[in-house]
Amino acid sequence: MAKITKRMKKDGTCSYCIRVSNGYDRRGRQVMVNRTFTPPPGMTGKKLEKELQRQADAFEQEVHAGVLLDASMKVDDLIERWFTEYAEKKLKPKTVYNYRRLVPRISAGLGQLKVCQVKPAHLMAFYSNLEEQGVREDSTYTATPALLERLPHGKRGQIAKAAGIGDDTMRNVYRGANVSQSTAEKVVRVVGLPLSKAFTEHVKDGGRLNGNTVQHYHRMLSSVFTKAVQWGLVPENPCKRAEAPKAEEIDVQALEEKDVARLLEALQDAPAQFSVITQLALFTGARRSEICGLRWCDVDLDAGTLSIERNVQYIPGKGTVFTTPKTKRSRRCIKIGPECVQLLREYRQHQRAERLRMGTAWVRRVEIAGKMVENDLLFTKWNGAPIDPKTVTTWFPGFLAAHDLPPVHFHSLRHTNASLLIAAHVPVTAVSGRLGHAKTSTTTDIYAGFIRSADAAASDALTDVFTRIRDENHA
Repeated sequence: MAKITKRMKKDGTCSYCIRVSNGYDRRGRQVMVNRTFTPPPGMTGKKLEKELQRQADAFEQEVHAGVLLDASMKVDDLIERWFTEYAEKKLKPKTVYNYRRLVPRISAGLGQLKVCQVKPAHLMAFYSNLEEQGVREDSTYTATPALLERLPHGKRGQIAKAAGIGDDTMRNVYRGANVSQSTAEKVVRVVGLPLSKAFTEHVKDGGRLNGNTVQHYHRMLSSVFTKAVQWGLVPENPCKRAEAPKAEEIDVQALEEKDVARLLEALQDAPAQFSVITQLALFTGARRSEICGLRWCDVDLDAGTLSIERNVQYIPGKGTVFTTPKTKRSRRCIKIGPECVQLLREYRQHQRAERLRMGTAWVRRVEIAGKMVENDLLFTKWNGAPIDPKTVTTWFPGFLAAHDLPPVHFHSLRHTNASLLIAAHVPVTAVSGRLGHAKTSTTTDIYAGFIRSADAAASDALTDVFTRIRDENHA
């Protein structure tokens, strides 16, 4: 209920402070908001009392309806409201999760400032601090032999459950893959070893965030303050006048043709599912999450087409979820060649045999886009459940090392596909369409080096053509 307090001014007139509760902040403290009402001259008695009550009721309704926000609220509280009223309703779950991971540093640098106090200078100082040495605290950890002795076969699932981590994460631990500090701490609490004895820490070189990472902070803050403007908290978005962090050039790694041939040969001995996923990445240029989200209803083997309709992502706390493609142009139909068609025909027979072998253990229905549908996923866990795309990323480096292939990322297969298309003088618009880029300029920016090389090769070829023409005419 609104509280009304009378305030006398030096000139003998009075005003009234209407005070209403606006919920609680993240620390459990009640947030109070105020509005001052100055009655017009001559308004007294019952008429004033009635108008005061009307003003108080209207103000209380605005606050409870979320129409009015308090500009003196802290940035921490604004961010929480942004998550609740915007991000969690409008953004993809993975995007929300990634933004949540940025909150601790924002809270430490800007969280206690009042929203109305934030200026471009505050933001630029925050960005500068993020790029300083020693800011990174995300060391990675690998299991020691002492820990692996405490993780016997048959009990790893129980340990993972007790630690509150997924089976795939536990698999990474005992494979010797890098895991986060949070994961390492959860494991040691269960197995009873000190962190220093159970894991080897790998500190990031330089301990600084690169420009691309700092840009994520800028984009999130810009979105938060855009909402603050819409909500009437501040007159303008301070991020618009702050100098945005400079992006660093993307390191585009691609396999050379001879290494592509070696990779395809090596994949003949790889597990069927990983082999097909890898070859699809090479043949189509599709993203890892797009490939792992494929259903057989997306594949037309007679027409030789493959439709990208969704992504699959693993989100801690929520599990494996299916989402819409990254952009509108990411939803696309890709033409595949005879070799790829034959690959998928053989894989379908393999999967049918596996499904028959698993019998009732196979997951029959899965949830996609909020609906339970028949399970016709191409790529799954051993029992037909949706696969975490990170499983592919974890497997890939070890496979490359075992076959003495260049140590590229799995995403490099997408770059390889693009580079081969560009080298074959396929129009950039067609390359962009197959890759599902939102704009053709995205393709030209990422693959500028390959485009220059292809253009130089075309120029050399054209020179040879004109030389031949001249020689033939002078003969």
